[in-house]
Formats: sequence, structure tokens, C-alpha cells
Amino acid sequence: MKELRIAIIGCGMISHRHMTVINNLNKRGQNLKVVAAAEIDKEKLEEWGKQYGLAEENLYQDFREMLKRDDIDEVEVCVHNNLHTSVATAVMAAGFPCYSEKPMAASYADAKILYDAQKKYGQKLAVQISSIYNPQTRIAKEMVEKGKLGKVYHVRSVGHRRQGRPGYDMPFFSHDFVNPKIGVHGPLFDLGIYHLAQMLYVLGMPELESVYGMQSCDYWRNEKIDDAVGCHTPIEDLGVGLARFKGGISMDIYEDWAIHMDEIGSSFIAGSLGGLKFTDVDTTGGPLAVPEGGSIVGGGFLQKPRLEWFGVDEEGRLFDNKLDCAIDDITGMQELALNPEMQMYNDNQLQWYSYLRGDLTDETRIDSPYIAMQTAFLSEGVVLSSELGRSVTADEIKAMSKSISLREQETPFGTIKYDFDEYKG
Repeated sequence: MKELRIAIIGCGMISHRHMTVINNLNKRGQNLKVVAAAEIDKEKLEEWGKQYGLAEENLYQDFREMLKRDDIDEVEVCVHNNLHTSVATAVMAAGFPCYSEKPMAASYADAKILYDAQKKYGQKLAVQISSIYNPQTRIAKEMVEKGKLGKVYHVRSVGHRRQGRPGYDMPFFSHDFVNPKIGVHGPLFDLGIYHLAQMLYVLGMPELESVYGMQSCDYWRNEKIDDAVGCHTPIEDLGVGLARFKGGISMDIYEDWAIHMDEIGSSFIAGSLGGLKFTDVDTTGGPLAVPEGGSIVGGGFLQKPRLEWFGVDEEGRLFDNKLDCAIDDITGMQELALNPEMQMYNDNQLQWYSYLRGDLTDETRIDSPYIAMQTAFLSEGVVLSSELGRSVTADEIKAMSKSISLREQETPFGTIKYDFDEYKG
């Protein structure tokens, strides 16, 4: 198998998850080699290099210097939300395929700029959305497509943490999560992408008509913690909304980082003949993101995605079935035994590497950039509605969305200026 030579931009927590997947894939014969890494924090960069065996000459504080190399096959962008469009467009402009972390951007306008950059620079792009790469999503999508649920009319997208504001209550996460210039938004653009994207993808990407939403940041805070993390202008810890799609589908949206409640329910899809309940939606990257004998980088647990199918038969009798959908359970292993190629649909990074190698095409891969852009579109609808105090239409979201990605970034070695297209609406 041809070697793929990888460069990493950003050596924070999520980069270690990328490296875990790469190491686990190499054990399966994928022949992947990380040849360079870039990180503005010199100490963090040097520690990262030591951990993964990269020599000093392959470590860069300024990623632009790294992109001058001619021995890189693809670049993985592991920086924070409001730098995704800035850095990923720079990567593609320099002539490299790009795999970017979620969310695609902190606004729909910036997500559209990044999406359009694929064509502008003639490069391949993928966005990390682990929730759509597993049997849970695949089975649900197939059931909807085959009409097993009848007419789908309502969907619920849910994400909840008792108290888990990254970078605030969870100190092992970067403080950038709660930095309004870099993180920008709260749970809707953080874990929310996994739940919203999954629902949109399973439904076949329905066209949004309008959305009404509210956001708040009223959960308990403390001045000592504010001072410790440098966060005195809080970003949202709760986002809720009600969306309407063409075809008569409604979606209620609930996403929090912290709320005084133990359980708030699960995502589900409801149709005239049946409904699907989603349990343990994958937000951590699946089994390949777990080091051998270790735990998931950044905490959390390995989810075991499941579905519960509730319905009515031809005689009007109610039934419910439980479907185990984890990649490494009997269902997942049996699927791979019958269709080995499905392994390319069970992991973000493996699908990306398969796409680069030509094993998957634009027609056979999952179009994560489009799914991520439409997720940003829906999320921004909630943001704009909350700001305006009324519902907003799809046309209004397109007209009002603004590019907010950083065009200048202060670093220890000077200012990086980013040059990318303005959003035209």
C-alpha cells in the first residue's frame, strides 16, 4: 500500500486523537507517516515532537514554513473553531488536500467560503464528523430511505452534559473553547455538530425553510474560575431551537454544555409507521480513537451506538426492537465479514485516506464538507434567531450571515495574516 505522508497543524488535545487513529490504522497495514507538525506554542510543539518521534527540523511554529515542503501528501488541521476557515483555505491554496476538524467554521458564511475553496484551489477536503461513520447512522439512514418509518414528520437532536463547559469546568480542554474570538459559540457548534449532522444526513439532507431559536449563558459561574481561565465574556452554554424543513419535517434542537438536570432524553426520528431512538451517538471518534490499553484522549468513554425501533405492524400491533450498532460488536463485525469495504465507512480518517488513495470517489465517499456546511447553516439560524428575537427564514440566514473567521492571528513570532474570499450571500 502506498505511503501517505501527513502534516499536522495544531498540537493540542485533538491532534493526539488524530495520532491515535493513525497509529491504530498503521497496525492494520495502512502505511501512514506523519512527517511534520506545526504549533505556535514552542513548548507544546517540542513536547509533541518528542512524544511522536519527530526530529526538530520537522517541527514548525509557523505552519506557512511547513507548507513549503514538497514531501507532504495531505494536511490535517487541528486548530480551533474560528481558525478552521483561515488555516484550511491557506492549506488548500498552498496546494494540499485538507482534513479539518469540526465544526467547519463558526458561521455559515465561513463554512461556505471553505466549501467553495475546494473548487477554487482544486483540492480535496474533509471535515471530522465522527457520528456519521458507523452502523448506527448507516442503518437508520437505510431504514428511512426504504420507508420503514413511513412518512417522517418530526426529529429531535439532543446533546447534554451535567456540567461540562470545555476549558472552563473541564480544565484539560483548551481555554480557547470559551474565548469569544476563537471559540465564538458554545455547544451548538461544539458537540452539536455531531447530533445535528447525524440527523440531517440520515434524513437525506432536507432543505431548511425556517428556524426559531434561543441561546443563553445563565448556568452557574464563579469569578475565581473566570480569572483562572481568562474568561470574562461568556459564550453560550445552552442552545435550543425549532426548525421547519420542506416536506413537512420539523426538528426540535437541544444542546447544552451544562444544565441542572440529570437526563434530558435522546435524539430520535418519528414517522407515521415507526420511530428510531438514538443512544450513545459517537462524539469521540469510535474504537480507533482509543489507544491500546488506554482511554480516550480528553476524557469521555467509548460509546456503543445503539438504535431502538418502535413501530406498528399491518395488524396495528405495536412493537419495539433493539439494534446493537457498535463497530466492534457482533453486528459490526458481521457486517465487515460480509462487506469488508465497509471499514472505509466506519471512521473519519480512514475514509479520508481511502479517498486520497482513490479507493473512494466523490460519488462513493460521504460528502462531509457539504454535511458540515449545512449543519453550520442550521446552527447559525438558531444564533441569528436568538439575536433577533424572532424566527428567521433560510433566505435570511444566507443574507445575514457574516464571515467572522480570523484574518489576523497574533503569535510569538509575529502576526499571521490570512487572505480568503469574502462571503457574498
